[in-house]
Amino acid sequence: MSDTNKTFTLDYPVSFGGETITSLTLRRPKGREIRAMNSGKGSNIDRSFEMMANLAERPTDLFDEIDAADIKKMDAWLNEILGE
Repeated sequence: MSDTNKTFTLDYPVSFGGETITSLTLRRPKGREIRAMNSGKGSNIDRSFEMMANLAERPTDLFDEIDAADIKKMDAWLNEILGE
């Protein structure tokens, strides 16, 4: 694992697009993504899902299928990086 990536093993794997997803790797956000998140439309959750999808290089719709406990782990990591 690189210092720029974080792999999350899903406690609750999901099926999406014919694939069973058991883990997701997110890279650390860049300034442009932080700026886009802060200036984006929608709720904070919508913007968080969009950022997580971009960092994982996966469709946003996938994150609608991920269990809340797994989302919470990824969101906590992002908040730690962003100082929130």
